[in-house]
Amino acid sequence: MLFQVKVRVNLAKMAEFGQKLQKGELDRRCIRGETHCLKNDPAVGFSIWEAENRDAFDSTFAAWRIYYDEVEINEVITPVEAMNRLFQR
Repeated sequence: MLFQVKVRVNLAKMAEFGQKLQKGELDRRCIRGETHCLKNDPAVGFSIWEAENRDAFDSTFAAWRIYYDEVEINEVITPVEAMNRLFQR
């Protein structure tokens, strides 16, 4: 399953978050590609995560969640899957 994850970083925890990332202490195996941030609001980032199911995603993401003030998670599909679904209509 693929998930689009939109977050707002907790600025009070930013230094700790950065240290965890630099030391490799947060599991990044589920993240596909890089996180992109809004130019006009760089505390907001988007990334695509992949996990076997929602429970596996939640388990991995739990260690990250404490560094965010806001989290929005949506299941997404690939462009090919989207095209197939649209043609089936």
